[in-house]
Amino acid sequence: MDAQQKEQIGLFRFGLIFPLLDERLQHGDITRLLKEISAREYDIPYSKRRTVSVPTLYNWLNAYRKRRSIEDLYPKDRTDKGQRRKLSSETEQALLRYGMDHPDVKITTLVRMAERDGIFLPSERVDMSLIYRVFRCHRLKGKVVGDKDMRRLEMEHVNQVWYLDAMVGPKVYVGTGRQRRLVVSKLFALIDDRSRLICNARFYPDETADSLLDCLWGAFNARGLPRQCHTDNGAAMRDERVKLGCASLEVNFTHSRPYSPTGKAKVERLFLTVRMQFLPIIGDQPLELFELNRLWQSWMEEYNNRYHSGIGKSPLECYLTEVQAVRPAPPDLPKLFRKREVRTVSKARTVSLGSVLYEVPLGYSGRKIELRFNDASDVEAFHDGERLGLLRPVDLHANSRAHRMEGVR
Repeated sequence: MDAQQKEQIGLFRFGLIFPLLDERLQHGDITRLLKEISAREYDIPYSKRRTVSVPTLYNWLNAYRKRRSIEDLYPKDRTDKGQRRKLSSETEQALLRYGMDHPDVKITTLVRMAERDGIFLPSERVDMSLIYRVFRCHRLKGKVVGDKDMRRLEMEHVNQVWYLDAMVGPKVYVGTGRQRRLVVSKLFALIDDRSRLICNARFYPDETADSLLDCLWGAFNARGLPRQCHTDNGAAMRDERVKLGCASLEVNFTHSRPYSPTGKAKVERLFLTVRMQFLPIIGDQPLELFELNRLWQSWMEEYNNRYHSGIGKSPLECYLTEVQAVRPAPPDLPKLFRKREVRTVSKARTVSLGSVLYEVPLGYSGRKIELRFNDASDVEAFHDGERLGLLRPVDLHANSRAHRMEGVR
């Protein structure tokens, strides 16, 4: 095969894997795209075949990623003619790549998952002894399956990426009188990647979305809006209010892959410092929650102002060097992070939220409206994006005295 033919084949292969090169794709997205690409038919240069298998696509993608060179997609001359193989070289490479994407999965489970995802060709027989040998030989060559690219990194500017996480704190007293009780506190914290500044952090009596939002609003008001806020997959972090509110502020709220704590290593390192330096100074006896936060605020201010070896200056000093580029937060953040519920207006022009009936303006009976609210005293209605105003609870006695308009609901 001459150079021109190899170039045409390489360009064809590049055209197929191009959609897979988007760095924003997660593993699940790549698997879905691979199946979609392999399901189509193509005019393959210098071949009578019309389709390309998933293992072959995996092999091409892996080859191109090494140097980002299209020459790595050129067909190679076979060096194993006459040898009998139970697995093709493409399947072997695809299986090894699959193992790198699932580093904590045992090989037997990995093979079952690979069969489910179409890694093996229909004509290939799965031989576990051969597969074990493939992985063993791969390790002997100095390549460790599951060894991911874990290079350290740092953002170029402050407020480019914040990391958000929650840590189990000490036991504290909350409430008064008969409502006073002992609970395990939770520390929500947001840290800026570039400056290591603690943008905001506070101890709360629970790990709910309401506690997270309070911490988030405090950070936005104090330090402006980041471009991205990265966190894990906890229930509070998955709350719709958080995602919708951040989207309205053009803050990209992203989540790390499950079981990947290294995705937010800087905030995890902060928590280690908190356990080693802050928790020992407060003693073993439970404090009132407000007292714990008073001590914490003092320690956090000292942390932000002291020298940090990772950046060669204090976090606050580093942050202030770019403070002119910080986007300020709007004045009324809670309105952007309200809960949202859809209700159908009754013939009596009312909607129910919780155990409260609210009165809807005339003309919307039988229609669906969206309610946005933080609590029962602040319920706002929208219809097709149009604001209908704040709703008030139904006053049955006032309605009994009101003049009714016929024909309008």
